[in-house]
Amino acid sequence: MEILKGIPVSPGFATAEAFVMASKTLDIPRRFIAAEECERERDRFFEAVKKAQEDIRTLQGRIGTDIGQEARPIFDAHVMILADSSLHDEVVRRIMENRFSAEYAVSRSLRKFEKAFYSIGDKYLAQRVADVQDIERRLLRALLGERTHDLQNLDRRVILVARDLTPSEAASIDREHVVGFCTDVGGATGHASIVARAMELPAVVGLGKVSTDAGMGETLIVDGNRGIVILDPDQETIERYHRMAEDFRHFEEALYSERALPTVTTDGVKAQVMGNIEFPAEIEQLIRYGGEGVGLYRTEFLYLSTDSEPTEEDHYQAYRQAVEAIGGRPLTIRTFDLGADKFMGHGTALQERNPNLGSRAIRYCLAHPEILRTQMRAVCRASVEGDVRLMIPLVSNPEEVLRSRQMLTEVQEGLAAENIAYDPEMPFGIMVEVPSAALMADSFAKVVDFFSIGTNDLIQYTLAVDRANEHVADLFLPSHPAVLYLIKRVIDAAKAQDVPVSLCGEMGGDPAYVIFLLGLGLRTFSAPPPLIPEVKKLIRSVSIEQAQQVAVQATAMDNPREINAYLRGVTREIVPTWTFM
Repeated sequence: MEILKGIPVSPGFATAEAFVMASKTLDIPRRFIAAEECERERDRFFEAVKKAQEDIRTLQGRIGTDIGQEARPIFDAHVMILADSSLHDEVVRRIMENRFSAEYAVSRSLRKFEKAFYSIGDKYLAQRVADVQDIERRLLRALLGERTHDLQNLDRRVILVARDLTPSEAASIDREHVVGFCTDVGGATGHASIVARAMELPAVVGLGKVSTDAGMGETLIVDGNRGIVILDPDQETIERYHRMAEDFRHFEEALYSERALPTVTTDGVKAQVMGNIEFPAEIEQLIRYGGEGVGLYRTEFLYLSTDSEPTEEDHYQAYRQAVEAIGGRPLTIRTFDLGADKFMGHGTALQERNPNLGSRAIRYCLAHPEILRTQMRAVCRASVEGDVRLMIPLVSNPEEVLRSRQMLTEVQEGLAAENIAYDPEMPFGIMVEVPSAALMADSFAKVVDFFSIGTNDLIQYTLAVDRANEHVADLFLPSHPAVLYLIKRVIDAAKAQDVPVSLCGEMGGDPAYVIFLLGLGLRTFSAPPPLIPEVKKLIRSVSIEQAQQVAVQATAMDNPREINAYLRGVTREIVPTWTFM
C-alpha cells in the first residue's frame, strides 16, 4: 500500500480500479509544402476550426443537461479562441509565408501561446495552459482524422488516472462508470478541477507521479477531502473508506437540506458566507448552495478568452450579468490579477526572473493605467444596478492604495461629466495577501472601506513556499504560527477601526479553520460554492465563546502540524458526524 499526497480539488471518496490514460502529446513533424498546396492547407485549417467548434457545441449541449451551467463558460471561451482572427492570421501566415503544413502551423502557433503562458510564471495563467492544449489537440485531431480518448464507453467502475486532463476530457467523462480522478499536475483553480466539482466527482491533482505509479486495473482510493490517493490498499483500508463514503453521502445530503438556514452561531451571533467565482454563470450554483453573496469575483477570464483587449463594454456586460444573477446580494469584483501584458497589446510578455515578485496585479495596472481605468469605469457603471464592491489585489504599500483611489475618483468625475450614472458610495477595498499589507493593516484601515484576506498568497509569501512545487508543497502550512499571527493582526486592525473584513482564500472553506477564524473575530467567509454548506453548518454548531477558546489555544501553540491536528480534532468534537475530515 502506497499513499500519495496532492491537492484536493473536489470532495468525496472513491474506490475502484485504475484506468490509466496514456500521454496525449501529439508530436507533429516539421513538414513543408509546395507553393501550389498553400491554399489547400489553408482551407484544411479552416475546416478543422469548423469541426472543432461543432465538437465543442455538441459537448456544450451535453454539459447543459448533465453537468450544469457552471462549467459552460470554459467551453464558451474555447469557442471564442477558435473564432479569434489573430489565431487564424497566425496559422495562415505560417502556411502561406513559411509553407508549413496545416498540422505543423497549428502546432507551432499554439505551442507559442503555451510557452507564453508558462514564461509569465503566474500560477493562474499556468493552469490555463490546459485550455490552449485542449484547443490544439482538437484542431490536430480534426486535421489528422484521429479519434479522441473515448471516456464515454467504459463497461466498469474506474478511477481515471492521467498526467493531466484537459477540460474537454474532464467534461467527456462517463459519470456512470468514472467515479473519481487523479492527475500528476494541476491546481485548485484549473478548469479540469472546476469541471470535477461541477460533476461532483472526488478528485485530487498535483500528485506528481500517480500516472506512472498506478497500474492499469490496480485498486485505488481517491480521498478528495484530504487530498490523498492510496495505491493498492489493503482490505481493512478499503472497508474503512467504504464506510466513510457512505457517511459522507448522508452528511452531504443533510448539509444541502440545511443550506438555506440562517448563518447564526448557537449564541445568536450572525455571520455571512459568500462564494468565490470565476464566471458569472457560477452564481447560479453559488445561490443553490446557499451563498449569501460573492466575496471574490475574479475577472481574468475577460483577458484570457481572447487575444484582444476587452473593451469597457465587454467589462460592463459581464459585470451587469453578474449583478442581475446575484439578486441584490453583495458582489465583490477584484480588478484583474495577471502577471504580464501579453494579452493586452502592449508588447511581448515580460521576461522576469521571479514573476511572483514582479510586475503583476495592481503593480502592472498602475504601470498601465488605461487598463485599470477601463475596468473601473465598467464597475462603476454596474454599481448602480446592485450591491457592487471594488477590490484591488496584491497591495503592498499605501501609495498603491492612494493612486488607485485617486484614479477611481477621476473615473467617477469623468462619468458624472458624461451624465453616466454610478454609485458614489460604492465600497473600495483591498486584498491583504502580502505580509507588508498585513503588518500595516492599521494604516490601510484608515484609507479603505473593507479588507479581504487572501490566504493563498499570504501563506506563500510569508513562508516562501510555492504550493504548486511538489518538492516543497509539504511546507505550505496554513497552520504556521506566523500565518495565524498575520491573520489575527488584520482582523484586530479592522475591528479596531470598524472596517469590514472577510477571508476569501482556501482557509475560508477548510472545515479545520472555520471555528478558529470565527474565534479570531472573522464574521464573513468566502469559499468555493460547493463548500458553502459545510462552512455554514460549522458556524451554526458553535458559540462564539467556544470559538474564542479554540483560537486562544491554537495561537498559544508553536508547532504547525500540532495546531492543524488540534483544529481538526476540535472540528470533529463539535460536529461528531465529521468523522471523515
